[in-house]
Amino acid sequence: MFQRKPKVARLDIVPMIDIMFYLVLFFMVFTTFRTSISGIPLELPSSSQAVVLEEQRVMVTIDRQEKVYYGDEEISLAKLTERLTPLVAVNPNLLVVINADTRVTYGRLIAVMDAITEAGVAQPALAVEKKN
Repeated sequence: MFQRKPKVARLDIVPMIDIMFYLVLFFMVFTTFRTSISGIPLELPSSSQAVVLEEQRVMVTIDRQEKVYYGDEEISLAKLTERLTPLVAVNPNLLVVINADTRVTYGRLIAVMDAITEAGVAQPALAVEKKN
């Protein structure tokens, strides 16, 4: 009498495709924004020999006015040495990266490097932007 058609399960994937498109678009747009490591505006020098270091590191920043920052906090050179000494005692291979603006004088850069090496850091690294 009554014949029943078997129901075919149907999965509508159009909304799923839309969501995937929006996710791809979101990540493409927001990963193109450059973010600096610190909140201090800098103009880093560039180098074609730059490499990415994947170790645990401490960032020291020198801005255009030659103020020294440990993280986002302005600090004197003596206090910088005091802060780094216990970190070097725990990790003798601690990597300290210096972000120095291109307008920082050579003398100020050397003074900061001296403060860092007094804390026991063997070789502080200088941050640069990689040339394309």
